[in-house]
Amino acid sequence: MAIAVAFSDSPEGRNALVYAAREALQRHEQLLVLQIVDDAASPAESEAVRAATQSALDEGQVVGSSWEIRTAEHSGDRVGALIDLIADCGAGLFVAGSRRMTPVGKFLLERSLQRVLLEVDVPVLVVKEPQ
Repeated sequence: MAIAVAFSDSPEGRNALVYAAREALQRHEQLLVLQIVDDAASPAESEAVRAATQSALDEGQVVGSSWEIRTAEHSGDRVGALIDLIADCGAGLFVAGSRRMTPVGKFLLERSLQRVLLEVDVPVLVVKEPQ
């Protein structure tokens, strides 16, 4: 089984990517970097995602990780497209990044993260941004 993580070029997204890559190495599994795009991804956009992914892995000092990018288009529902992509890629674990939250924020999770937690059929590991 593979470990999936959604691509996000943000501090919490890079943290989740590094954590997922380390988990994949430890389990001897492949890392799937999931990308949701508005339209068919252009070669330049795909290359930018590859470069950002490799840069985050290098910064996180993750060496030897086997990974590939899986892309899906959305038609107005980015979270729905992500949920479908997680199901289609055959991952055994999905890693999601999250910001540190206040007590009220913890009670009212981000809607997209809450939806992923409720609708994805595989275990979801939520990684908080380091302090």
